[in-house]
Amino acid sequence: MEQQIVDAMAAKAQQTIASNIYMSLATSSLDGKPWISPVFFAYDDRYNLFWVSDKEALHSRLIRINPQVAIVMFNSQAREGEGDGVYFEASACELSDISEIKHAMATLGGRVTQDIFKVKRIEEVTADGAWRIYKAIPRIVSVLSDGEYVNGQYVDKRVVVSLDTNQ
Repeated sequence: MEQQIVDAMAAKAQQTIASNIYMSLATSSLDGKPWISPVFFAYDDRYNLFWVSDKEALHSRLIRINPQVAIVMFNSQAREGEGDGVYFEASACELSDISEIKHAMATLGGRVTQDIFKVKRIEEVTADGAWRIYKAIPRIVSVLSDGEYVNGQYVDKRVVVSLDTNQ
């Protein structure tokens, strides 16, 4: 595929990420029992994804035992056949390093608009706090490209893209 087309797809992926505030986070148990949750998110300049969740939420507990996650962002209001999605295969973790927590707090603080959801003190996401901050580090990012017809049926295709703006 031409580099210009791949670059345009990466730019579209970046726009989709920027225009969404929720992502669908898929987690699973070690024996493969799946769970999916919509979570409010923020991202940094490396496209690491951050969110705050109850440390006892099922997706939080599952991340502690199985850090492999899948994530999708999309416009659920798009008309049929016009939707764009960004798909992530990622490793997720609960943040415990104070400098990483501070970075995530600043990143999240730039997107959260309602005071009730803002992390105001580090103690809210450590020790006895009910919340924790989680980070997903993308390994593979893909977007939909032109599909093809197989036996008369349209089949979507995905293309792996790089979100790295320094390439």
